[in-house]
Amino acid sequence: MQEFLWAIFQYFIAPILTLIFFVLLAYVVMSWLFTFNVLSPYGPRARQIYGMLESILEPMLRPIRRIVPPLGQLDLSVLILALLILFLRDFLIPRLIIALPA
Repeated sequence: MQEFLWAIFQYFIAPILTLIFFVLLAYVVMSWLFTFNVLSPYGPRARQIYGMLESILEPMLRPIRRIVPPLGQLDLSVLILALLILFLRDFLIPRLIIALPA
């Protein structure tokens, strides 16, 4: 059973968590590019890409924002989600699988 769960984690769960992490990084970089006027938020392609990233991440960020509200212009929910993804992928799930009886 432990080998089966480890395989599911390695080939399914870990890649999905990694993909969500990279989508989160792209979301942050695009928001910075909009903030510093490097990229125009009025361009149709940029708006479409940002909207897609936002539609993927918003369901995960909304519960975090209810618990930790934004501090002025600083939104900590993105940082908390990134840390949560890394904690799950690199620490918690592997430890739970290893802790299962063989």
